[in-house]
Amino acid sequence: MRRITAIAAFLLWPQVILAETASPPPQEQQLDRPAMRFEWVREGPPERCRDKCREWISATGRIVPTTPTDFESFAAARSVRGATIVLDSGGGAVVPGLALGRAFRKAGVSTVVGRTIREGGNVSLSSRASCNSMCVFLLLGGVKRHVPEEARVLVHQIWPASKREDATATTYTATQMLLTQRTLGQVARYTVDMGGDVELFEIATRTPPWENLRPLTRDELRRLGVHNADTVFDAQARAGGPPPPPTAPIVAPRAAPTDQPVALGWSVVNRSGQSALARQHVLTIEGLQIGAFEISFECGERPGVYQVRYVEHRSASSEPEADRLDAVGIAVQRERALLKVESSRLDEGGKRLVSVARGTVAQAMLDGFLAPEQTTLAVATSTAKKARTTTRIGRTGFAEGLAKLSCSR
Repeated sequence: MRRITAIAAFLLWPQVILAETASPPPQEQQLDRPAMRFEWVREGPPERCRDKCREWISATGRIVPTTPTDFESFAAARSVRGATIVLDSGGGAVVPGLALGRAFRKAGVSTVVGRTIREGGNVSLSSRASCNSMCVFLLLGGVKRHVPEEARVLVHQIWPASKREDATATTYTATQMLLTQRTLGQVARYTVDMGGDVELFEIATRTPPWENLRPLTRDELRRLGVHNADTVFDAQARAGGPPPPPTAPIVAPRAAPTDQPVALGWSVVNRSGQSALARQHVLTIEGLQIGAFEISFECGERPGVYQVRYVEHRSASSEPEADRLDAVGIAVQRERALLKVESSRLDEGGKRLVSVARGTVAQAMLDGFLAPEQTTLAVATSTAKKARTTTRIGRTGFAEGLAKLSCSR
């Protein structure tokens, strides 16, 4: 019965996990998307909306270094003062994003999350859109800011772009740290200057690049100043007023220090005389380390099949039974597999839960992991009390290690 429940949980909960982890995370997908494009749009046809047809500036795509000057050129052709800018973006470059947000504020524009829909001669505005990563700071650039109920706003940490794909399998120079710290200071200053609460910046810094982006709740959108107007098209739009006090304090996940070693990249190791391609990684919730895990692949009993082993050490809370691992799943693009949790129990010291899960995957999953496009391996877990983690792992050393396994297909 527990096995059936675990399977159901993995197949249903990864509508969140697998919809977001079977393909690269939004910030990685943006690398392949066009640069942000600005376009004047008028709702129509006129006979449908008559004298109530709305106009807006559609801003869709990735923020790149030239985006601020692109907007400047766009604004030179027609005054944008007081206009409404509709944002649909997964983010992009940080410093150009801040410059663009300040340009928005200087022009006195309003901002809203949305997507322009064109169907034949019809032009409409859909609220089913996303504003992620640096886009949320563009949103702050508007004097009036509106996030529809159906829209999504997600945030994450700033990270060097060249290191994002496999953040834990690389090293960082003092210069990179200096530049990152300076940029963080600029983002914090910008947030306050635009009338946002600095807690927005703090929430974003909790989410490292190997976790899912962190969605902002409706309460947070209002309280942090991201959403401050009921509408941005009505001339009589009402600003939201001062944000209400928090309804409850934000409580960080309970965690204890862990001394589990975490190696860099994939490597071939020996497991009781059997070669395995293994990777160690920290286990985090909103950036707080709660343990570490190792995932490994071994040659299967027949060609085209690999054995998967997952071993986790997680800091135990005062309710270890609730912390026991209930489900483990892995996904690469559209390929996914559920592992069987064989054990999940306290170690001899009673401070950590040691869990082991096993399963098999087809060659197609490993081929997908090695595909030319940027790809990550998503590892998702769920405990008895439904505490969930999702960790995206890069492929540093994977191709070389897989060749050393020499599994015949």
